[in-house]
Order: sequence, then structure tokens, then C-alpha cells
Amino acid sequence: MRYYETIYIVDPNLENTILEKTMIEIGQELEKTKAKIINHRDWGKKRLAYQVDNQKYGSFILLQFEIEELSRMNDFNSWLKLNSLVLRHMTVSLDQKPDKYIDKTSVSEVAENDDIQSTLDKNDKKIDVEKSLDPETTETNKEE
Repeated sequence: MRYYETIYIVDPNLENTILEKTMIEIGQELEKTKAKIINHRDWGKKRLAYQVDNQKYGSFILLQFEIEELSRMNDFNSWLKLNSLVLRHMTVSLDQKPDKYIDKTSVSEVAENDDIQSTLDKNDKKIDVEKSLDPETTETNKEE
């Protein structure tokens, strides 16, 4: 297996829905080459070093994948060159397998869920303590 990384720039004025459709289309085209996508994420809008198609800004998208047949990479690169939504792209070889990207928002959501669960557990313990301090239950315990 060989690992590659492609960074491509699309028009920054695209709506989010069109940008997502473009990312899905590029991912599907890459999967036609029997490549396995590791990461495919939007880096956001950034200022370009020079104007490309009269654009000062561009939306940068990172695509990391693994592929066995290098002959199919030429087809994918040619397809990217012909795609009108892609302003520029660059593919480089990676020495090792890239780590799977985990979005910070999903990590914070998991942490919040853990905090909520631990708070609920603490509240359950408080309720148990309150029940044990209930005078009626303590009197029945003394009688027994």
C-alpha cells in the first residue's frame, strides 16, 4: 500500500451544500480507482499567494488516501485537472499512514456526554444518601 495526500482548492464563493457535493463527487471519483479514503475534510477559506482565476481566496480541502495501483492515479489527476470547480490541486506521497482525523467538536461532544453522565451518577448517589437519611426509613431500620 502507498499513501498519498491531495490538497485541492475550490472556489470560495460556493455554498456549503455545493461544496459538500463537490467533496462527495471527488471522493466517489477517487474510489473508482479502488483507493481507500482515510481523511477528507475542509480546511476552510484561506488567502491565496497569488490570484487564481481572479480569486484572492480559496477553500482548501485535504484528501488523504491509500492506493495500490499507481497507474490509476494518472486518471484521477487528469480528472481533477478537468473539473471546473477545482482551481488547483497537488498530490504528494506520504512516508507513513496518516492518522484518522477526529473533529474537535465531536471530541468535545463526547466529553460533554461523559460529564453529563458523571453528573447524573453523582445525583443518583445523592438521592440514595437522601433516602438513607430519611427519618421514616431510619426508624424502620431501628425497629428491625
